[in-house]
Amino acid sequence: MDADNEEPPFRGVTVLDVSQGFAGPSCAGMLALQGATVVKVEPPEGDWARHIGARYGDNTAFGLVPNQGKRSICIDAAKPEGRALLRRLALGADVLVQNFRAGVAERLGIGAEALRAEKPELIHVTITGFGTTGDWARRPATDTILQGYTGLMTLVGGAGNPPRRVDFSLIDVVAGVQAAQRVAAALYRRATGRGGARISLSLLEVAAALQAAPILDRALQQAMGDATGPAAPLGAPIGVFATADGHINLSCVGERMFAGIARALGVQTWLEDPGFATAQQRLERAAEINAETARCLPARSTAEWIAAFAREDVLCGPVQDHAALLADPQAAAIGLFASLDLPALGLTVPVPRLPGEAPPAAPRCVPGCGEHSTAILKEAGLTAAEIAALLDCGVVRQAAA
Repeated sequence: MDADNEEPPFRGVTVLDVSQGFAGPSCAGMLALQGATVVKVEPPEGDWARHIGARYGDNTAFGLVPNQGKRSICIDAAKPEGRALLRRLALGADVLVQNFRAGVAERLGIGAEALRAEKPELIHVTITGFGTTGDWARRPATDTILQGYTGLMTLVGGAGNPPRRVDFSLIDVVAGVQAAQRVAAALYRRATGRGGARISLSLLEVAAALQAAPILDRALQQAMGDATGPAAPLGAPIGVFATADGHINLSCVGERMFAGIARALGVQTWLEDPGFATAQQRLERAAEINAETARCLPARSTAEWIAAFAREDVLCGPVQDHAALLADPQAAAIGLFASLDLPALGLTVPVPRLPGEAPPAAPRCVPGCGEHSTAILKEAGLTAAEIAALLDCGVVRQAAA
């Protein structure tokens, strides 16, 4: 968000987030970071994301990132009173986000058809693994399963190598972005008098859309009679190369940049050889070009090569780990990180802010499981006696102060 536009765009929008994991919570989290009031509903044991990976207090990084700025209520929806309460909260929201398997939301009384029949202006978001129809619709799905199912692992592994996973939940992250964009479009639709919306998207769709260019590349190869050849490289030289003290990313786009790389590397023959005159000719000799690049780069440090390539205005950058990024001066220059407050641990730690957002003035917080249960019920219009009854019978849990 532009620093000049201090009014959050989704202020006044209420979101009920009954999703777990990363994709659905990430969608609702992006809305929260843009001003929406987001109530996260968790089961008695908490969102399962709180138990994935290394634990820090009662949470994990996987659970912290998508739940910034939300409030949490803990409801046991296995009980009839819990399902009734869930439905009541859903009908009081502008947006509902859920990622249950097919049929579960309906059994809980918060399916799109039932809710929108009573509240047509509701925006109901469903995120599934494989969609809502077909033989795989009811199967469990995770980011990892979809990386393999859609061919992403073969891209990461590379031609002739074993398939390899992207070692974080890439598809879930993109699913959250896609879902949040659809919600924003639906809110615009509603604001212009065209009612609410039923939004349904799957990790399968998201993973395919993420890989649209390489999937199309393969389809064109098949259509033109070459169904077995490897995907063509995007340019030459291109890739990760070892230097004297680390690695560098190098990417060539066009004749001007190829000439700049040749000058920086001191490979005059590339400039004189007519066989390197066009991009297509260079692609045909990509292995040769990359091999020569790999031979030259270990002679100098990463910093020296970055400076040399920068003088030629070549696309390049160091290969850094996350510790280096946290300390990177360019990251500091653009205010890349916000602060996340973890009072239970006595820590305030950096976390990447929402792209395009002005650096927030105050640290962000992530709710404990059921931290705001009582307050949320009061705001929903329940009396003190009703709240006490729900707490006493275990339908609702309020976290200890």
